[in-house]
Amino acid sequence: MKKISFVINTAKNELDHLKLLLESLELNLDRKDHEILIFIDSDNQGTLEVLKSLQPRFKDMKIITHKLNSCVGYSRNKNIMVDKAKYDIISYLQSDMVISPHYDTDVIECLEDDCILSATRVEPPLHGESETTITKDFGLDPLYFDMDTWNTYSVDQKNQASLNYFFAPITFRKDTWKGLGGYDTLFRRSREDSDLVQRCLQAGIKLKQTFSAIVYHFTCVSSRGPNWYKDDESAKKRLELQKKADVIELRRFIRRWGTFNHGSEVLKKYDVDFFIKNSSRISPSLVWNLEPKVSKVWLDNKEVTTKVLSMYENEQSFANYLLDFSAEDWENNQKFYNIEDYSKIYEYSKNTPKEYNVLLTLDADNYTVKDSMLFNNLHKVLDNSEPGTYEFGSIKIDIRTKISKKLIKITNPKMDKNLLEIV
Repeated sequence: MKKISFVINTAKNELDHLKLLLESLELNLDRKDHEILIFIDSDNQGTLEVLKSLQPRFKDMKIITHKLNSCVGYSRNKNIMVDKAKYDIISYLQSDMVISPHYDTDVIECLEDDCILSATRVEPPLHGESETTITKDFGLDPLYFDMDTWNTYSVDQKNQASLNYFFAPITFRKDTWKGLGGYDTLFRRSREDSDLVQRCLQAGIKLKQTFSAIVYHFTCVSSRGPNWYKDDESAKKRLELQKKADVIELRRFIRRWGTFNHGSEVLKKYDVDFFIKNSSRISPSLVWNLEPKVSKVWLDNKEVTTKVLSMYENEQSFANYLLDFSAEDWENNQKFYNIEDYSKIYEYSKNTPKEYNVLLTLDADNYTVKDSMLFNNLHKVLDNSEPGTYEFGSIKIDIRTKISKKLIKITNPKMDKNLLEIV
């Protein structure tokens, strides 16, 4: 069997989950000399010292820490671990997971060329039934987890079935990941997976979920905290902030791909300009809502343009709070992340633009709520339309040329290596 680099990220309040994961790696891997890389993104439980004490139990364990006051974030720390991994095959595990016996053998046997392989998750009954997961309650507290019972159960559940699906935990070849550019650091709290999935579809990379390799997943510990499901004020606050962050991340996804799905089809987003005449008569929040569906928004009123742009000023605040970024931290470290420049999306102009591929024109004096319905399926409408001029309610559609961008590889800003330490 080839050696695997297992990469694991962990943060606050995850020590007990991480210790359980490491116990399962020690017990259930067939080969004992795989590389294990653990990224400590934030530590309030002495996680580093505990991991140092556990290192002698593994032949090749490395711990990555950093010098930022805040968290590095999911997308970035996963990319760092892949970059540091020394083997061609990489298997990513979340710290709130427990692997089944023979996990390394199973993922190696199921991994194909140009493929990202997902193992199947067994989860407690917190999210409802799904064809991609198995619902079985092994508890919500890692301290009371019965490893023997889990091992027996998980082996019995294994079979040769597979689905075309993507969700952590994932196993892949390093060159596959590098060819995609990894996770986009634009997505700070969610949707990084969905964005990667779409780029895989664009590139022809196979997404495969196997039922031969299984993990128990406590669910949402990293993103929402270990007590997210409890009637706890702190947990409720964090959950509400995460929901607000999710809205922003979804907008980023739609801005790139035109609509949302998690791998059900290859998406096309066409290059569309949107000109609003008499824009002082329309709500800036409506403009804000419609913007992700188009490439550029033209407004004929400077004041409205300023008002709409001001709505993006605090967009990073939810992620910053959840990742422990102070205003100063973000100011100093935002250079390490992809960030959208909304000033390039909005443009002031008194006149209809002359150069465009597809142009939507709306006179705000004639706007009705029904006009917004076009945007729900805008790019499918364009996909099924020939060049020409059309009308949808009060919106004029002028299609000159249909151009869609095929994005596969993204480029992230480089992280300062001096901020990282490997133990």
